[in-house]
Amino acid sequence: MSFSTRSKSSSGSMDLLKGSSSYSIHFSPERSKLEKDIAKQEKKAKQVLRRAALSNSDQLLDREMLKEVINESQQRWLGCLMLPVTIMYFTFYSIAASLHEDVTNSHLLEAPIRSKLVPSLADDEDPTPDMLQGVSTIPEVYGFIENTYLPLFFKQTDDLGNPLPRDQWSTIYQYSRVEGLVILELERGPKVRCKDDFAQNLWCYPTDQGNSVENFGMPWDMMPHGADYYYNGTDPILGCEHEGFSVTGCPGVSRRLTLLRDDLTPKVPQERDDGDGSVKYRFVFDPNTTYARVMARLQYLKDRQWLDEQSTVLVLKAYVLNNQIEVPRLMNIIIRFHFSRGGGVFSTINFQGVALTTFISWASILFDVLFVLMLLASTAFLARDICKAMMARVPRSHFSFVNIISWISVVVGWGNTIVVLRSTAWRDSIRSDLAAYMSWPSQTNALAFADTADTVGEMMEYVRISVAFLHIFFMIRCFISLKWQPRLEVVTRTIYVMANDLFHFMIVMIPTFLAFAIAGMMIFGRRLQDWSTIQAALSTCFKIAMESEFRWDSMSAQDFWTSALWVWTFVPLVVLLLLNMVLAIIMDIYQQVRSGVGNTMTIPAHLEYIWNVFRHRRTWISYPALYSKVSNMPQTISILELRQAFPSMPDYQGAYLVKECFNKAKQIARVGVDPSVIEQMVAAIHVSLGEVQHDIKEMKRRGWLGVGFEVGNANEREVIKEILTSVATQQHWMTLTQKSMNVLQARINNMDEDTSPQGNIKAELHASGLVIDG
Repeated sequence: MSFSTRSKSSSGSMDLLKGSSSYSIHFSPERSKLEKDIAKQEKKAKQVLRRAALSNSDQLLDREMLKEVINESQQRWLGCLMLPVTIMYFTFYSIAASLHEDVTNSHLLEAPIRSKLVPSLADDEDPTPDMLQGVSTIPEVYGFIENTYLPLFFKQTDDLGNPLPRDQWSTIYQYSRVEGLVILELERGPKVRCKDDFAQNLWCYPTDQGNSVENFGMPWDMMPHGADYYYNGTDPILGCEHEGFSVTGCPGVSRRLTLLRDDLTPKVPQERDDGDGSVKYRFVFDPNTTYARVMARLQYLKDRQWLDEQSTVLVLKAYVLNNQIEVPRLMNIIIRFHFSRGGGVFSTINFQGVALTTFISWASILFDVLFVLMLLASTAFLARDICKAMMARVPRSHFSFVNIISWISVVVGWGNTIVVLRSTAWRDSIRSDLAAYMSWPSQTNALAFADTADTVGEMMEYVRISVAFLHIFFMIRCFISLKWQPRLEVVTRTIYVMANDLFHFMIVMIPTFLAFAIAGMMIFGRRLQDWSTIQAALSTCFKIAMESEFRWDSMSAQDFWTSALWVWTFVPLVVLLLLNMVLAIIMDIYQQVRSGVGNTMTIPAHLEYIWNVFRHRRTWISYPALYSKVSNMPQTISILELRQAFPSMPDYQGAYLVKECFNKAKQIARVGVDPSVIEQMVAAIHVSLGEVQHDIKEMKRRGWLGVGFEVGNANEREVIKEILTSVATQQHWMTLTQKSMNVLQARINNMDEDTSPQGNIKAELHASGLVIDG
């Protein structure tokens, strides 16, 4: 009988194949690739199973999971260093921009004038022709100018009707004053015969064929007064014969664009006199003339029919200066009347406010400086980052989405700074022309001042709009930077994850919404202005969807059942169903993301983490050193092994790493296994079971009887089995015999305390040596 031993048992079918020299298997390249793919998926599934098992342990850590925590902590630390800079960048910019614009004081200046020209009305109140929103015909335009516009800007008496001194004329609401001229600019279209066959005998007034440049107006012999009254007398009300009715204006008076400062010249649109839409008929009112003369000049326009069928656009301009609120401010008040070829007049009003001082207060200078410092810090950080990437010869790695947004915000920030400094020259140009007009209030100087104010006001309007939207862009940068704070990342992660679902949802939502908007325009657009264009219809539908309110009386005033059908389909489908689906998508994804991140650091905990990093900066183990040493540790690491590997690690850092690893490990318990991994796990289990079954068969074939104990011959194996069976039987009987003797010994011990005759018998047995204690 002979026995063979093995120092190590077989561990799988691959070990048997490697150990055997009797045959070999050759795989094709396709087969090898397939085996690699299977092994890759199997490895991934085993990792999931390992993490699921470790999620129930409070002493073991997964090496790969610990490496993930180290990587995330390093990236989070670098991001958190820039997060305060990013937040302060946005904060200082917002404060500085608010101080420069000074919206509150601008509103205080505009509000009384706006309420006079465009007063607020109740829902059931109709505007009058003396209100800007009530003007709808040419006679009402004249009435608005005569009854509202000119009395507001040419006030020459106080509230009690007493005459004001000449130097206080045109004072508005006690503290503001009209400077320069009140200008009326008219654009006219041509008058041509209609080209359509059915309208050949009618006159047409197209608006797409340029402006008219011809002199016009009622002949002088038909005017109520003679030429001496208008322009030839000792005190004429006109500067020349065709003032206001000729594009050339009066001799010696021009817009004087050439007198603008050199830095403004490239910004000024060049005048063209080729009748392409830039030529205007101008008429002015001088605040230094009497109110009666102003009214006489307006009557002249009415008598000579300045506004007629060819009129396209009328612009009223007034320039109001206020020097009572902190710094001097100039308001350009521009009213436009658009003469529709469908009949009627439509109007708009615009206030262009310009502070004549760039830095309003010391606070404005302070926050400008702070913003520039944050801008320098952001630029330096990004420059350092890109230099490190270039030195590592991986420049593309720098241009992530976050860095691209950061670079754009930095470039835009420098551009905005340059514009603020440039605006100082723009304001100086207004002050210079205003000083020239005040020293010599001629019409030429007034027109030069008006041109400069128009140009600078228009540029500052664009700057104001860009500054407003830059707040939104800088807010996006802050929003992206919040990803470095684990708890705040839940919000940004939710938006990122739901973007895909919302994109597919919008494929359904947009056509539906657009269809209802177009249908609403077709049904209501002919009689309601809110539905008259596709833009207005889209805005009204959006308003209904957001507020769930609409004007049913006006919508159903005509075609009741058609209107009701539109409302009864739009409200349930869009307002109740589709919009609530958006909320459902957002809440569902938020719940998933929130469950996935688990018990991450809150903002106070994160501040505590940053404090401890600085507090233990001398003993804090760097993240590269951690990653390098952990990579060489076993797949499963105990907390004690981690402590032994880094004996100098601060307790806070160790506790932090362990806590984050446990939080990651418990993710499977919180959210379950990803469905995409279940198939891989089943396949891995199936493959493993196959390997186990193969190993059991191989062990049986080799005659495995124990660790390092194998009997290859079947006969010898049977003999060994019989011997082992006999040994097991004898051991069993010996165990039973021992149990019986223990029972007997217990009974004898009980007799030691007995004084009965049986006790005497026991004593005799002791004396004879037949019973031994113990």
